[in-house]
Amino acid sequence: MSDLSHRDRVIMSLNHQQPDRVPMDMMGNATMLLDKTYFKLRDYLGLQPIDPVRSGSSANYYDERILEALDIDFRRIFLKKATTNRINHHDDGSYSDAWGIRYKQHGIYVNIIESPMQNVQDMGEVEAFPWPKANDLYTANGLEVVAKKMFEETDYAIVARNPLSPGFLDLGSWMVGMAAFLMLLALKPDVAESIIAHILEIYKGVYSIFLDAVGPYVQIVEVADDLGGQQQPLISPNMYRKLIKPAETELYALIHAKAPDAFIVHHSDGNIFKIIPDLVEVGVNILNPVQTSTQGMDAARLKETYGHMVSFHGAIEKMAESKDELVAEVKEKCRILGRGGGYILASCNHMIDVEPENIIAMFE
Repeated sequence: MSDLSHRDRVIMSLNHQQPDRVPMDMMGNATMLLDKTYFKLRDYLGLQPIDPVRSGSSANYYDERILEALDIDFRRIFLKKATTNRINHHDDGSYSDAWGIRYKQHGIYVNIIESPMQNVQDMGEVEAFPWPKANDLYTANGLEVVAKKMFEETDYAIVARNPLSPGFLDLGSWMVGMAAFLMLLALKPDVAESIIAHILEIYKGVYSIFLDAVGPYVQIVEVADDLGGQQQPLISPNMYRKLIKPAETELYALIHAKAPDAFIVHHSDGNIFKIIPDLVEVGVNILNPVQTSTQGMDAARLKETYGHMVSFHGAIEKMAESKDELVAEVKEKCRILGRGGGYILASCNHMIDVEPENIIAMFE
């Protein structure tokens, strides 16, 4: 029996020391269960229904009873929506959020069907847009007490759950439309930079609200921006460095200042191999979801090249394959990425349609 606490195990691994076992994570940024998968696992474990932690997403449930059953090393604190942060429902079944983005559910997925800045072309239009304010989006009322209690009365690694799913490239694409925003980045970078600057100020306000309350008690803070495609980054490394990286630098510096003992975990799908040193430079300590099936993101190559600079979180992609294939992948990734610490076992992105037996086998 190990004498390590869950929190000590996580910190040891993130400091690139070999713990007693690889730490395990679930139900965080990009490690949620889509609702259908969650319901099946909940029922398989014989648990009673609980209320969702959010709505309007394809993955709405966070259930600490499941985390307890699987001996997960992490627990999360969620920033609360302000009462003014409302969803507006429309007659066609779609809905709009506080940013003015319109969504509609198709099957198990929620898709954007209308971007509020899709016709923006100049700086004046960016300035005139009714940007939301951080205080109108979120509140941290009561969270300091919750965080302090979790820190003092449990031994789990405590995570400030990402309150803002999209990052700078993501949200710019959501606000303008992906193709249109990529064209702005290429042809009107001053307009794109203005959009990113407005997003940055709102994000700094949101993370300040959150971390002023919980910063002293958390070991990890989640951020995200999907920068990679299946074969290469979504934008060139030079464009990333010029237009996205400065905003990351400013936001992540604020996070480290307000949560000085915390590691930043950055979510990005796809092949981001060429810009990993840049992410480390802006303050990222952990990469998620480590999509090793994409071109250039082989697990051994990642560990050999960047394993001394950054930790890896995720990398398990065969969740819906046979149990034997899944178990073999878990063993392989623990052997490669877990060597000398620096690895947290988790699914590579959300569990979409996974049988309970596979989820349990993964963590066992």
